Amino acid sequence: MDGPPADREAPVTAAEMDASLRRVSGIDVRVSEVAEGGTRFTDHARQATAYRRGRVLLCGDAAHVHSPFSGQGLNLGLGDAVNLGWKLAATVRGSAPEGLLDTYTGERHPVGAGVLDWTRAQVAAMRGDTYSSALRAVVTDFLGTRDGATLYARRISGLGQRYDLGDGHPMVGALMPGLRLDDGSRLADHAHGGRALLVDLTGDDEQAAELAALAEPYAGRLELLRGSSEDAGVSGMLVRPDGFVAWASATGGTAGLEAALTRWLGDAGKG
Repeated sequence: MDGPPADREAPVTAAEMDASLRRVSGIDVRVSEVAEGGTRFTDHARQATAYRRGRVLLCGDAAHVHSPFSGQGLNLGLGDAVNLGWKLAATVRGSAPEGLLDTYTGERHPVGAGVLDWTRAQVAAMRGDTYSSALRAVVTDFLGTRDGATLYARRISGLGQRYDLGDGHPMVGALMPGLRLDDGSRLADHAHGGRALLVDLTGDDEQAAELAALAEPYAGRLELLRGSSEDAGVSGMLVRPDGFVAWASATGGTAGLEAALTRWLGDAGKG
């Protein structure tokens, strides 16, 4: 916690480990041997200002670096890859709407910035001064509550992420819900193909026909799922290939769906 090492590539020695552990823990620790593969890391935190410049795209550690506390960088990098992957594929295929690749920075950069701030906060709570000790005590009390622990788990896991995809149903911009359908399957089971998913949960034949007509021109890019679930809370939703909800309806109507299809999948029948 006292800045970067003079030589990041220098071997980690037993004597160095001894000194560090004693200083941090206050215990007379004796390290006799360091196994092969000892590495160094710091609280260095940096983020690229943009994730795309022309044909150059950054994701994962190329876009952001930070302390590895809590393993948040793994989920962050995977989220970058999933967000970019389907947009890049649609662009290469020629079916992407104008500006689709530009949404990558707009959606993922704020998520990366948030993770960097959380790792900075963790470092602040772990430094060995009296201020950090006081902060750590407050955080410990916070994590001892149900709401506090839930918030922490959602932030660390990334399950609480959401994108600003416009007004509409509160579900829009969030990860698709972990619904169990009445046939025993989960909603996520139907998304393994990597395509967008248009979900009809109304059980209404007229609604099904309307959704099928809207989905037909997007064959190959969109899968239509008709099912039912007691816990749905919505009558229908459009799920992007990265698992985020782009449109949802609680009333059984399709208002706004055609615009959402065009925004995220491009012109009907193209590609």
